Amino acid sequence: MNGDRKDDDDVVGAARRWLRAEYLPRLRACRALPAGELIPGGGLIAEGGAVDGLSGCQFNERFLQIIWNERHLAPALTTVRGQALQVISPGVWNVSGGPDFRGASLVLAGRLLHGDVEIHRRSSDWQRHGHQQDPAYNGVILHAVWQDDAPPPRPELETLVLSEFLSAAWEKLLWQMEDACYPYARQVRAGACALRWALTDDEQLRTILSAAGLARLENKGLQLLRSAAELGSDQALYVGFFDCLGYKNHREAFRALAEAAPLERLLALPSDEDREALLFGMAGLLPDPTQDEVLPEWRDAVADLWQRWWRCGHSRLELDWHSGSARPYNSPQRRLAAGLSWLRQVDYRPAQWLQQLAISSSSARILRKAMQEPLTASESWRGYRDFGHAIKPAADLLGPPRLLDIAANVFLPYLNAQLALTAGADSAAAQRVRDAYMLLPPSQENRLLKEAIQRFLTPPSRSRELIRTVCHQQGLMDIYKNFCLALDNNCDCCPFRGAEGASP
Repeated sequence: MNGDRKDDDDVVGAARRWLRAEYLPRLRACRALPAGELIPGGGLIAEGGAVDGLSGCQFNERFLQIIWNERHLAPALTTVRGQALQVISPGVWNVSGGPDFRGASLVLAGRLLHGDVEIHRRSSDWQRHGHQQDPAYNGVILHAVWQDDAPPPRPELETLVLSEFLSAAWEKLLWQMEDACYPYARQVRAGACALRWALTDDEQLRTILSAAGLARLENKGLQLLRSAAELGSDQALYVGFFDCLGYKNHREAFRALAEAAPLERLLALPSDEDREALLFGMAGLLPDPTQDEVLPEWRDAVADLWQRWWRCGHSRLELDWHSGSARPYNSPQRRLAAGLSWLRQVDYRPAQWLQQLAISSSSARILRKAMQEPLTASESWRGYRDFGHAIKPAADLLGPPRLLDIAANVFLPYLNAQLALTAGADSAAAQRVRDAYMLLPPSQENRLLKEAIQRFLTPPSRSRELIRTVCHQQGLMDIYKNFCLALDNNCDCCPFRGAEGASP
């Protein structure tokens, strides 16, 4: 046991040394870069031209997206209105709803622009697909098409005709690649670090990832402390917990609910049943028995909640619970029931509960285990998706992956920052929190982590052996977000290049 403790101390110590000596200085250097340095210098421009005999588009839209992503375009680009265009970064291919590429970086007529890119076969497809009525497309800075057959959807939006600027490699791409099998790995291009990382041993990379993970832990904790200074510690933790309940499609809705129904208002109500009615009513998740299906076993409870909700006298919030899809076990109703269960479990005083948990845990392993304990949920919700649908088999309202997310993104960051402030960053209690964080197992992969894996690891399957903890995952996302995305994937001026060569 003592040997395990010594090994844990060595790992944390090496990560903290690398954090102070290498990671944070590089991060400060990245943030100090002026915007002008993000535009690469000029050079010889190859001659580009139109492709003869291809006035109509015989390709599907996905193949055009591949052309844009692979940058099979001539270096000298010009929009329909004659504006010079340079692609710094094509953006990240968006496999969900909204514009095709997110976070592109373009130089248009000498101006650096950041935003989204939408790809179509014809300009008229913008109207045909109804994008003009969708606010998700307000951030589009370039409309790339094969054939320009309609005016621009917005006066300021530039159009690029892809068929006029294809590079010579596009035909090779056509016969080499089946677009249906186009790998996710190529949707995010490998960065300059990928080759160096491929030649670096796993232990050294884990030290780097652990250091970056600790930086992310500290940053999340500081954000929670700022929120606590403004709202109070209990309210800040309540909002943070509800934000995690909403991963990934309903974060804004759950956060808005926690902000509109603060703990102070909940505690002013006479009973837990009134608090449940207030939250379900404000969320708009109480069914109308005259219009909506309600299972027989829920009818009395729904009628009682409606009576209590009417007496509260508060308005229903306009929250979007329909964007994206949610598995039945992750329905908003079950998530809200989980939030209520947690509030009851901590007696509506989450800061005091967390502090007591930290004090009563004699080791990092005990603290880690306590963070992942299932909620003592009411049995009434285990077998239901909502008031009108049962699910089988019955299950806990929050599974281990979601409890892990909450521990890594809310509970431990808050405790780490709070203890650093009150007891000192080198105190035994603060060290125990950091150790518990570094002992957390890997969580489920999200979109940001998948992109980061493709960006840094060659082959991406190396992640299965390299990434052993949630700290490693958080560290990789922190590097990707604070360097790659912050610099628009421009490796030439990135201060993080060569970091793997620095000794821990």
